[in-house]
Amino acid sequence: MTKKILVYMLAFGILFFLGDFIHNYYIESQEIALGLSLRNMYAFHAFFSLQICIIFALLVNNKKISPQLGFIYLASFVLKIIAFCAVFYDPIVTAEKLSNAQRIALLIPMFIFLIQEVYFIIKILNKNHSLK
Repeated sequence: MTKKILVYMLAFGILFFLGDFIHNYYIESQEIALGLSLRNMYAFHAFFSLQICIIFALLVNNKKISPQLGFIYLASFVLKIIAFCAVFYDPIVTAEKLSNAQRIALLIPMFIFLIQEVYFIIKILNKNHSLK
C-alpha cells in the first residue's frame, strides 16, 4: 500500500511541476496577462487528485464501501469542482469578464489532473473488480 501511495505522490508531483512549468513558460512566451495564479491552480488539482487516489486505494479493501466506489468517485468529482470554485472564487466569479486565455488557463490544469486521476481510479476499481 505504501508503494502505491508513493507512486501516486510521485506521479502527481511530476505532473504538477511539469504542467506548471510548461504552462507558465507558454503564457510568458506569448506575453499573456492572466491575473490568475497558475501555480495555485496546479497545486490545488494536484493535492485534491492525490487525496482522492489515496482515499480510494484505502477504501478498495473495505467490503461494505467497495461496491459503491464508482458512485463515490462521481460525488468526489463534483465536490472537487465546488471546492475549486470556493477556493478560486475571486478570480472566477468577481472578475468582470474572463478572457478566453483565462478560461482556457482554468480548464487546462483540471483536465491534465483529471486524466491522471481517472487512470489511477480505473486501476483501483479494476483491482476491486478482480478481487470479487
